[in-house]
Amino acid sequence: MRISEWIQIGCAIAFAAAAWGTGLTSRPIPMRRRWIVTALAAFAVIAVAIVHLCAPFLSRDSFLVFLDLLTIALFLIPYWQTGQFFLAPNPRIQSRLEAFDRWLLPGVSSHSGTERNPIGFMLEMAYLSCYPLVPLALLAVYVAGLRDKVDGFWLVLLVSTYLCYAITPFVPAFPPRSPSGEPPMSAERSREANRGRLFNRWILKHGSIHAISFPSAHVASAFAIAFFLLHYSFWIGTVFLVIAILISLGAVIGRYHYALDVLMGAVTAFLVFLASYRYLPPL
Repeated sequence: MRISEWIQIGCAIAFAAAAWGTGLTSRPIPMRRRWIVTALAAFAVIAVAIVHLCAPFLSRDSFLVFLDLLTIALFLIPYWQTGQFFLAPNPRIQSRLEAFDRWLLPGVSSHSGTERNPIGFMLEMAYLSCYPLVPLALLAVYVAGLRDKVDGFWLVLLVSTYLCYAITPFVPAFPPRSPSGEPPMSAERSREANRGRLFNRWILKHGSIHAISFPSAHVASAFAIAFFLLHYSFWIGTVFLVIAILISLGAVIGRYHYALDVLMGAVTAFLVFLASYRYLPPL
């Protein structure tokens, strides 16, 4: 198996073990949630096994492409697993995150999100770009002729992202846009919001764990991709670096993440890139 499959299976199994391990603590997660985490881990293991069983029937190139597509398909499993650990926000942690925002960005922290203007719409679209970012980055790796470097790509990206998910259960907090959870947006506020924000809120309502990831996994993923591509292709890497910066601005100004989430996400990606540097394929 490639390093990407080992990382994904290892992470999924570790989350499952941690879920059952909470039964020995003072804050165990419900039995149903433990089984959900375990089922997600089993799905990852079975999916990887099935793809490898198909290897004899595929050419080498087709098989490697298939593995990359599988990695994308399994990318968010740890996200859903870590969401099962969220029982309630820690008021102390949440107040400290809010205090940091008020100190660093007093103007931004006083709003609940982006304004209904072109800049607000652009920031919402920037944040929205985090969802197709991984497939687009993989496509950029292929187009740039870096397919022989794809193991390094997954190493930096998966470790950066999954470290954020591993830390998240220890920093339980609601996102700053909704300090008391994720209530439906009122009709009045809907009229004030730009279309990009309405779409982002719809996605988060139906497809998120309704808690922050700390550090921000979206930001960590974006910067991990940018640092990797900068190492091999300055111009392509620069494009993705700009996207990562815009995602970060959209996350903070849109109040999807606290400023500290975003800063730590970028730092996590940078440290992982540095730690992985010696293992990356040569230029």
